Amino acid sequence: MSRTRLGVLALLIAAPLLIGASLLAFGGDTPVSDDGPPPPAGRSNPTGTVTGTVTTPTGEPVRSASVQVAPLDEPAPAIPEIGVLTGDTGRYEWRLPPGRYEITVSTGDRSSDPQTATVTADQVTRIDFTLS
Repeated sequence: MSRTRLGVLALLIAAPLLIGASLLAFGGDTPVSDDGPPPPAGRSNPTGTVTGTVTTPTGEPVRSASVQVAPLDEPAPAIPEIGVLTGDTGRYEWRLPPGRYEITVSTGDRSSDPQTATVTADQVTRIDFTLS
C-alpha cells in the first residue's frame, strides 16, 4: 500500500475518534430523553416531595421498609418509581407529581395503615409511620 493511501486510511480512522473526544471534552454530548415532548417554554414538570420516617413503637428506625403510593386522583398521574425503601435511619423521600395519594409502608411481616397525602409542586409533605 502506498504512503498516500496509508495517510488517507489513518485520517479516516482518526477523524471520528478525534471528533468524539472533542465532543466529550467540551460538553457537546448532551443526553437526550425520548420519554415525550419537552414541557412548554418557561414551564417545568413540577413535583412535590413526600418524606418521613418509619419507626417501631419504641422509636427504633425500620430499615429497608417498602413505601408504596396509590394515586387517588383521576386521571392518575404517572408515578416515576414503583416504590422506595427506607434508609438506615428509617427515612424515606419520594418526589411525586402533584395530587392526592394513599401511602402505605410494609416489611415482610408488618404493614401500616394507609395515610393520605396531598402533594403540592415545590412543597414538602411529611408523613411518618409507626409499624407495630
